[in-house]
Amino acid sequence: MSVKKYGIYLAWQPTIDLRAQGLGRHLAEFLKAAQERKDVCFVIACPSWMKPSLIELLNDACIQQDYFEILAPRKKPLLLVAYERYIKITTRPKKRNLFQNFYHYIKNLVSSKRSKIEQVIVATRSKTLVIIVSLLILFLLLVMGLFGKLFRFVSVVFVAPCRSVTQKTISTFLSQIEKITTNPKDDLKILEFFKIMRKQEAKLINNLIKARKDITAWYCPAAFWPDFNDIKAPRLMCIPDVVLANFPISFACAGTGRMLDSFKQVEKSIEEGEYFVTYSEEIKWGTLSKRYHIDPEKIFVVPHGNNSLNEVIKLSGSLSDNEAALIAFSHTQLKTALCKSAYGMNGGLFMGVSNFKFIFYASQFRPNKNIISLLKAYDYLLKRRYIPHRLILTGLPSILPSINEYIQTHGLENDVLCLHGLSTQELAACYKLADLAVNPSLSEGGCPFTFTEALSVDTPVVMSRIPVTLEVIKDPDLDKEMFFDPYDWKDMADRIEWALQNKEALLAKQKLFYNVLEKRTWKTVVDEYIDILEHISNRDLDKIELKDAA
Repeated sequence: MSVKKYGIYLAWQPTIDLRAQGLGRHLAEFLKAAQERKDVCFVIACPSWMKPSLIELLNDACIQQDYFEILAPRKKPLLLVAYERYIKITTRPKKRNLFQNFYHYIKNLVSSKRSKIEQVIVATRSKTLVIIVSLLILFLLLVMGLFGKLFRFVSVVFVAPCRSVTQKTISTFLSQIEKITTNPKDDLKILEFFKIMRKQEAKLINNLIKARKDITAWYCPAAFWPDFNDIKAPRLMCIPDVVLANFPISFACAGTGRMLDSFKQVEKSIEEGEYFVTYSEEIKWGTLSKRYHIDPEKIFVVPHGNNSLNEVIKLSGSLSDNEAALIAFSHTQLKTALCKSAYGMNGGLFMGVSNFKFIFYASQFRPNKNIISLLKAYDYLLKRRYIPHRLILTGLPSILPSINEYIQTHGLENDVLCLHGLSTQELAACYKLADLAVNPSLSEGGCPFTFTEALSVDTPVVMSRIPVTLEVIKDPDLDKEMFFDPYDWKDMADRIEWALQNKEALLAKQKLFYNVLEKRTWKTVVDEYIDILEHISNRDLDKIELKDAA
């Protein structure tokens, strides 16, 4: 059997973890289904720095690496290698010195013998022992006092004069260093370095691609990389959405040049693109055809497949159908997820509690995700309607300062848990244990994953009434019970409260509809993509033949 080869082009910048990206999860489902095809093989072209992240994504999704070929430059840029080593050194646990080891040894020894020492001291009738203990305590207090005075002396004589002069300079410098090392993609200078680095890497990738005459056509799952259009072969670019065009003010208020830069890259990709694929008719006609004047014949629509999480947490063996075992395993995964709380110890407050109730929304924090409206609805439900639920989110509050500010201003630090960087199993466990999944998004490229992900583990859902969702869920009864106006936080709150009170009835209706949707597997999606790649390959071949004949 002859095997056709198709290419997948990826070019995310350094520091990106594919497993934390919605497009990364989409890619994982795509590749997992693609490996079932024996007549097709995919070659994945990517930057040198993406190869480890890509392999982690494949492993996390239980995808056989041998099925795919990874095409990437062999060595990373030296500047990136140096940066990664610096981060590794600064984030690794610090080793204790000799004095610290001795201190902790004495501390542990005293702690282990504490009860016995207390009994001896309290019950003793020996004056000698009392005098010895008193002298020892006095000696320790004296030593500690001397060290304290010495420290204050050094601080006043040497540190204070320098600090008055340099404190502002050092503080500014340290804040810049912290920003660069913790979130480099939001620093404009680092962003510029990454752009140059990615541009040079794209040239190397395209040179590798030029040498591969055996690849029939290329597919790019995102529109951030105009360099994809430099490939001299049939090209299919996915345009999930262009949300910044719909919410320019909200993204501008987010305050990062990175988002504006991404928007420019997307528009350049569309302008220079050849063939396009998207997830919904709304994006095809309302965005690509109407806004960017793309020929509709060059735009293909492939809706999402069923994103099931049931298999991710399903136990093998004799307990595979045991719901109690499944719940227990999910609790174990949730405890691990709670350690990833963005607010430090607030996740630890619930690690010993096995049955706390919560509402769940899985999404990165972006202006179009409508997180503030969800927080307003939750704050009202918590303080006015007295629901006993926490709210678990999966984004970093620091990305959008308005989210962080709202949580702190309204005292929600111990009620809203932001768990960032969850594994697929931890994500599935959160869905499984939630009383309700919610999606308040104002705009998406297709019907959000929330619907099928939640229902695959038997959790009911309420969602925004937006066009891409209404394309898929057309049942009028479900429309009334599960949708809310995303621009009205009170309507959102009312729908959440109703769903919590009627979750079994809502779940029963949604499962009937889900049973229909789950028949659209990712294998079906992959088959449709391959048909499109074959179609554009033949169309380009016909053009060449006509040109030669002329």
